[in-house]
Amino acid sequence: MRTVFRGIVDYAGLFPPASLGMAESILQFEQYRRSPDRAMLGRFVVAASRLEEFGGEFLRLALTADPADPWRLSAVTGALLPTEMDRVNAFKAVWDARGVIVDAIEHRVANAGQVIVVNEIVPPSFVRFLEVPAEGPYGPLVKAIGGIGAFGKIRTGGTSPELFPSPESLTQFLIACTVQRVPFKATAGLHHPLRGSFPLTYDAHSERFVMYGFVNVLLATAELMRGGEGETAQQILEEDEPSAFASSADAIAWRDSRYSGDELARVRRELFLGFGSCSFREPVDELRALAVA
Repeated sequence: MRTVFRGIVDYAGLFPPASLGMAESILQFEQYRRSPDRAMLGRFVVAASRLEEFGGEFLRLALTADPADPWRLSAVTGALLPTEMDRVNAFKAVWDARGVIVDAIEHRVANAGQVIVVNEIVPPSFVRFLEVPAEGPYGPLVKAIGGIGAFGKIRTGGTSPELFPSPESLTQFLIACTVQRVPFKATAGLHHPLRGSFPLTYDAHSERFVMYGFVNVLLATAELMRGGEGETAQQILEEDEPSAFASSADAIAWRDSRYSGDELARVRRELFLGFGSCSFREPVDELRALAVA
């Protein structure tokens, strides 16, 4: 199971609902890198427009990085993609040799034409996560994303209910990625292992809403990858009864279906690459409480 969940959480403490300051986010990531749970830690997610701020705070905090064990950053870009890529390349020119590397770019696309534009601006030397709209159809767009060697990305929630995709839409995205073998990541609203009702923010009076679980997404993808039907995958996504799941040292089960550790590790390698979360401890600690990591 440690292999299954290796590197699954990209830390996005700068983003809502945590919205931490740059210095605090950097220090948290450094702490997680030194923790016993580091194996589950992926990249540090930062807006491309804040890379210069990141570098300044990293120096001010007197931190160092080892080029043999670098900090890996994922830069989120916006409407001004050429300008933001200039920022990324300027950062890399200074920091690659210091052991802080931007090796991934995350960018929103709405159609195949925008995918082509991204391919012209962002070279394939970067891992390219292209975020799809909240609703499909996804087939043509995912095909275009895979056609340039990029990966998909879907937003699975946020700080308000309307940011959560319907189970039908999420299932259709998973089907498109599985059929066309396009790896993907998820982001937002996925920092709990199992589906359930949770506060949307860290405010004491926050509204609650039903959130997806990353274990649900993992098993739904595994079901599709083994040739299962979309209806079953959607049922897994919608499962909110903890007792429906069981784990052992080498498998996770949902009701009468068993998914071996080897099978789930393959899903992680080939399809569900991970998810962005403004919290690292929540997914890690809650997963341990389920005894699956």
